[in-house]
Amino acid sequence: MPKVSICIPTYRQVEFLRKTLSSVLSQDFADYELIVSDDSSDASVENLLKEFDFNGKLRYFHNSPSLGSPANWNFAMKQAQGEYIKILHHDDFFTSENSLTKFVKFLDENPSSSFAFSGTVIDLLALKTKKIYSCSNKQFSKMTNAPDRLFFSNYIGAPSATIIRNDKTVFFDEKMKWLVDVDWYIKLIYNNPKVIFSKEPLICTVHGAEGQITQSVLLDKNIQIGEHVYLFEKLADKKIKCKKYSLLFQLLFHKYKVNDMSQLKAIYPVEKKLEPFFNKVFEAKNSAIVFKKIIFWLNKKSFRDHLFTLKTYLK
Repeated sequence: MPKVSICIPTYRQVEFLRKTLSSVLSQDFADYELIVSDDSSDASVENLLKEFDFNGKLRYFHNSPSLGSPANWNFAMKQAQGEYIKILHHDDFFTSENSLTKFVKFLDENPSSSFAFSGTVIDLLALKTKKIYSCSNKQFSKMTNAPDRLFFSNYIGAPSATIIRNDKTVFFDEKMKWLVDVDWYIKLIYNNPKVIFSKEPLICTVHGAEGQITQSVLLDKNIQIGEHVYLFEKLADKKIKCKKYSLLFQLLFHKYKVNDMSQLKAIYPVEKKLEPFFNKVFEAKNSAIVFKKIIFWLNKKSFRDHLFTLKTYLK
């Protein structure tokens, strides 16, 4: 059994995948298997793989018909035979030759932990610059004490920044696209709050590439509203502070021009038990004072800490 399974769910974009695969080959940690789960409708990924020699460590799967995201992510993870699972999306890559060594070390040295993550270099294609994206100590403490804080801001980043123990229990919710990673992190931390993190950027992720999921769902009203309500339903039985959620939904409904329960239900079938909460949200949203409250909320120190540490990556 390999120590770690590197799972790469792919969909075309071989120009990025070539760099991903090259970064895997450069790793000084050799006890891994490489799983490539390919959703492409053509042979572009399969042909690219012929350029590389992984010395028998590669396991390639071509999905026909394609599974879609995040089902393709789950499929790759379910094939994993390693003790640990290291997701690496096809447009992400390791930043140095010892990145995988450090990821494995997180869990090796912390046997009671099942989840670890690192900082990330963001390659901002449109701006032609790179930034470091990392969680602060304060954010980390708040997140592990109250995982639902991730609902308001993703302190962790992309799944490529993570490594988990392979216990075959926690997979991505295939009903989601936008908040799918946040939902996964929340489940992992609720299951085991002993999380390990490092500010060191061990992976690089590309932002702004043509065809990325982010680009297609960012302005999709149904996905944005529907997934926030769906995730809120999942969290409703937890000990959460609903006032914070009310303010967020007021902002969200204002942005997408959702003004009452009938319009909301046309997007998502709200559970009966949550109707009183959302009715109050609409009452507050439609009151004259709501925007003063929201501005006050956004400017409070406790709600400004959602911003990541961003600094230029010079390497």
